[in-house]
Amino acid sequence: MGKQQEKHAANTTDRLFVFGIDEEAKPRGARFADFNDKIVNVAAEMRLTSVYPASAAFTEIAMKLPAGRLYASGKAFVPPVRRDLVERLEAALATPGDESKAHRPAAAPAQTTEETEGVKVRTVSPISSGLPRSWDSIGVGHVVLGHAGPEDGWWECVVLKREDELLTLRLRDYPKQGTYLRHVTQVALINPGPE
Repeated sequence: MGKQQEKHAANTTDRLFVFGIDEEAKPRGARFADFNDKIVNVAAEMRLTSVYPASAAFTEIAMKLPAGRLYASGKAFVPPVRRDLVERLEAALATPGDESKAHRPAAAPAQTTEETEGVKVRTVSPISSGLPRSWDSIGVGHVVLGHAGPEDGWWECVVLKREDELLTLRLRDYPKQGTYLRHVTQVALINPGPE
């Protein structure tokens, strides 16, 4: 690394930190230069904690994390780290008065093997900013509301496929119920919140 790159790297502080024990019980962590919903989503899927913004005390420890990468495919690289580093980061977050904002993954719901069989599509953005903002922006993996009939009402559905204006949907909470075809104007959007 040249002197200019070292100087630039020393002056640049990373803005998003991801760390924790993943779904395979391995300690992982990374730092990213910019906040990105995709990174937060991938971290949540891996059962990792995202921190943005971070306090100065937390950042000092978190700068020991290796640099992470976000690929064009939407996947992120969060390398393995030492378990004691993860423990130090957790302790820094637990310090009274620490102003870091941690985005922790929701607890995983218990699933039977019957519920996990069938078509699997990664749901885009478990946080509100990843929901589609218009009918034109609905894509595979988005969650929308589908009408099941006057007696059954509206249900959260995952978009499995989109062909022009025709959507193939699966009930998010009841994947064994099969798939449904709906025109894009027959689904409701969930409020994604402010941009």
